Amino acid sequence: MEERKVWTPSELPLDRWNRFASTEIDAVHQHMVHAFCPHDLSTEGGVPPIAFRHNQATLRSSTFNATDYGLPYGRVAVAIPPSEHCFLVQFVLSGQAQFGHQGHTFALRPGQMSVLSPHEPIRQITDAGCRHFTIKLDRAYLEGLLNEDFGRRTRPLIFSPGPITIDGLAASFAQFVRAVVEDMDNDNSGFVHPRAIGTTEEMLGRLLLTSVPHNYSHDYAMEPQNVATPYYVRRAEELIRTRYQEQLTLSDLIAASGVSGRSLHFGFRRFRDDSPMGYLKRYRLERARTMLKELQGSGMTVTEVALANGFLHPSKFSQDYARRFGELPSFTLKKSFSA
Repeated sequence: MEERKVWTPSELPLDRWNRFASTEIDAVHQHMVHAFCPHDLSTEGGVPPIAFRHNQATLRSSTFNATDYGLPYGRVAVAIPPSEHCFLVQFVLSGQAQFGHQGHTFALRPGQMSVLSPHEPIRQITDAGCRHFTIKLDRAYLEGLLNEDFGRRTRPLIFSPGPITIDGLAASFAQFVRAVVEDMDNDNSGFVHPRAIGTTEEMLGRLLLTSVPHNYSHDYAMEPQNVATPYYVRRAEELIRTRYQEQLTLSDLIAASGVSGRSLHFGFRRFRDDSPMGYLKRYRLERARTMLKELQGSGMTVTEVALANGFLHPSKFSQDYARRFGELPSFTLKKSFSA
């Protein structure tokens, strides 16, 4: 992995923004409850006292947090109940941390990141020598950005559990975070200037939504790059996104768009490189593929997935699926069980 993608600073970041330091575990616990949310904290082994440090910089509704518990040879365990209020973006700067979230357990190391959703409990154990960096993002703010892009969503935003290698799109997000943090450690930071701080926070949220897997990633993947989409195409897309399980017709899409069938067809061809009904099929296939990948232990079959996504004929669904993804849906399902 390229050096620019692995963030392992020699010193704890945000040194100019020291928030709290202590050798008393009870004081540390009280401070972290106030800084993040209610949780349980305990130590496992180690040589007391701890040498805790917490540096924190604030945008508007978001905070950047660099933390070192400073417990030689020991581990710190944190148990966080569902909070409903904030997403926690985690980076490990040195050492290793263990997480339990959404039924998964995984280790996080330098060169990886993870986004913990507020709807499920979190179990975190930081090993000795682990320094980590956490971005606390307000749930209402982040879901507000999502609603601006695609209209009001009925399902909560949930990020995929597990470690994400900082590469590809995720590298764009991580590099932006690193640039902001390193700039904040200067005497004069442009990113937190009163005229720029709102844009900084919006860029942070939008990069996260477009770069890291979550249950609306397929919506962003279907968006063309650098093109302003006409309102009538977006209206038809909104109907597709909210009612794709139903037997929608071309007449339904035309009625939702508010333009003629010819104009709608032209708009989809120009801005989505597909017909309106072709786009509907493609959207259903993407949704079905996402479901097949996440079915581990659910007991659902390929036929049930097809029906749940608006396909009435499972055999035709399998043909269309194989044509688009190069494998049968049964193979995708099999891989999800062996993952």
